[in-house]
Amino acid sequence: MNPPIYVFSAPWFAFLGVLLMVAIAIYGFGRRLDQTGRRRLLVGGAVANLVCFVLYMTGLVTTGLFPAHVIYNMPLQLCSLVTFALIPAIVFKIRALRGFCYFIGCLAGFLALFSPATGIEGVGVFSPLSIGFFGSHGLNVVLGAMIACLGLYRPGYKEAFKTLGYFAVLVGIMALLNAALRLTWLPNANYFYFFDPEGADILVALHNLVGLPILYLLPITPLVVGALMLQAAIYRGGSKLASRFASPAPTVAV
Repeated sequence: MNPPIYVFSAPWFAFLGVLLMVAIAIYGFGRRLDQTGRRRLLVGGAVANLVCFVLYMTGLVTTGLFPAHVIYNMPLQLCSLVTFALIPAIVFKIRALRGFCYFIGCLAGFLALFSPATGIEGVGVFSPLSIGFFGSHGLNVVLGAMIACLGLYRPGYKEAFKTLGYFAVLVGIMALLNAALRLTWLPNANYFYFFDPEGADILVALHNLVGLPILYLLPITPLVVGALMLQAAIYRGGSKLASRFASPAPTVAV
C-alpha cells in the first residue's frame, strides 16, 4: 500500500506527526549530552538529511516529472543550500551560518512542506520522491530548530536582523547568477524561483498578483521580516519557560 500524499491529507499529517516525534527524540536525547555529543548527534541528523536529499534528486530523475530540473534548479535552490550548510554550521562556530540554518532554513523548509512545487503532491508516500522531498525539507526545519534548542546558537532580534542582511546579500548574488546563467548556458535557470513559481501555491498567488519575474517576490519581504521576528520571540519565550521549569523551587524560611 502506497497512498498518494497531498497537503492536508492523512499521509501528510502522519508525516508531520513523525517529524514532531523525531524533533522530540533529538531534543530529549540531546539535552542529556555535552556540547560535543550534541554536535555529533546533530551531524548524524544532517547526514540523514543528505540521504533524503539524494532520494529527492533520484526521485526527480526517475519519475521524469521535471526534465533537467536537477541541473536547472536544485544545486543552488534555497532549501538545498540549507541542507548543504547544516554540517558546517553544526561543526564550526560560524554564527552567520547557524543563523542562516535557524532563521532561513526553518522558514523555507516550513513553507515548502505546506506549498510544494508541482509534481510532488499525488506521488506515493513511500516513493523516493516523497520520502526525499518531505524528509529533507522536514529535517531542515527540525535540525535548524535544534541548533538553537540544544544551545549551539542563541537567536535574538539582533541576530534576526543580521541574518536578514546576510540573506539579502545572498538573494542579490543569486539574482545576478540567474541572469548570467539564463544569458549563457542555462536559459531556464530559476534559482530561488525568481522567474517561475513552479507550482508552489504561495508563490503562484504572488505571481498572479504581480505578474512580473523577480518583482513578484517583493511582497514576501515584510512577511519574511515578521516571520524572523516571530522565530526570535518563540526562542526567547521558550527559553524563559524552560528556565522557569528548570529552576529549583525557592525555599521558605521558617
